[in-house]
Amino acid sequence: MVKELEDLKPETQRILKEIKAVPYGQVSSYRDIALRAGLINGARQVARVLHGLSERYRLPWWRIIRSDGTIGLHGEGRLEQIRLLKLEGVEVSDKGKVRPKEKYFKGV
Repeated sequence: MVKELEDLKPETQRILKEIKAVPYGQVSSYRDIALRAGLINGARQVARVLHGLSERYRLPWWRIIRSDGTIGLHGEGRLEQIRLLKLEGVEVSDKGKVRPKEKYFKGV
């Protein structure tokens, strides 16, 4: 198990930095996080980082959504993400669609 931030791959460190940079009340997509981290096709890598490191590095995982403005999680995780986004003032439907996209997205 990775113990220190410095032990992580440089790409993973950049992904962590970009996720942490998404401001309160805004969202970003897996794709945009990857692009800002210098990874052209890294959306899945962003998802893996979120899945494996969110708790350890206290990542605002709920602010990361699909590039089409929808939530990618299912079940209880989806409901929790919707709840947390609404607490931050993000308009999100009960079906998991963030709107209006322009207002909330922290793009590339």
